[in-house]
Parts: sequence; structure tokens; C-alpha cells
Amino acid sequence: MIGLSIQDIKNFMAGMLTGNMFDKFYLCDGEIQTFTEFHLGGYLNRPYFDSEEWENLEGRKLCLWSEMKPFVFQLIRGHKLPVRFKFVFQLSRENTVWLLEKHRLPVREEDIGGLFMNITYEHQKLVCTSGVSYKTFIMDKTLEQCWDETVCQYFKQNHIAYLC
Repeated sequence: MIGLSIQDIKNFMAGMLTGNMFDKFYLCDGEIQTFTEFHLGGYLNRPYFDSEEWENLEGRKLCLWSEMKPFVFQLIRGHKLPVRFKFVFQLSRENTVWLLEKHRLPVREEDIGGLFMNITYEHQKLVCTSGVSYKTFIMDKTLEQCWDETVCQYFKQNHIAYLC
């Protein structure tokens, strides 16, 4: 787990809210405090979808950021910055499997609960904290180190300046 202090908040927010930086990530949870507090649960609501729509989701249980982003943009945009927000992003299963295979990591995909990025804005500071959740106890920390490095590389690729 690492904590990265984002240096250019405006650039980061543009990538998150109007760009596609997190579009392929799942949104697990979100909170936004403006004039009131908004809570965003990332789980898809099965009764909302008809059978064909649900089938097209191919077993996905969480919203993609690209699906939630327009609603979040409406809550955050304006002349005043939010007091606080927090978003928990999760790497998709497909990308998790890709990461395991690419780095030949000694962890089985079914033992992983998720690879996460927690994005928190508070007191005019923006921080990203990486994290790994396991379904079982794992002594090997190689995946956690690999995920931390991957998050740093991802930010560099997206021209996001940060301090560790």
C-alpha cells in the first residue's frame, strides 16, 4: 500500500471527470460533500434492468466509472470546490488477470478480492492510496508491490504528478 499526494489537482480532476482516465475501473463506493453529503454505491441494482440488459452486463456486479462519471460531474461542477470527496476504484477482473499473467505473480486470481485505488480530496489535498484485498491469507507481498508500481506507472502515463 502506498499513498500518493497528487500535485496538480486541476489536471487530475480533468482526467477523472472529463477525460477517460478511470473509465475502465469499477466504482465500488463514493462520497461527495458539497452543500450536503451524497453517497454513491457502486453495485448495480438488478431490479432496474430488464432481462436483456442484465444479460448484456455479463455477470458484472459493479458500475464502471464511465457510467457514473456524468452524475458525479453534475454534483461536483460549479464555482465552489467540494468540501470533501472519496472514490474507491477497483481494477476489473480482466485487467487483474492480465496483471497476474504479465508479471507471473504467484497468486491465484480466485484468491484476490480486488486491486483498489482510493482517491480522497479533503482540506485542499488530493491523495491516492493503493490497496489489495485478499479472500484468503497470503504471505507473499509481491502482488502488493506490483500493484503499487502499476499505480505509479499509470499516473505517469496519464501525466499526473505526485509525491510518495
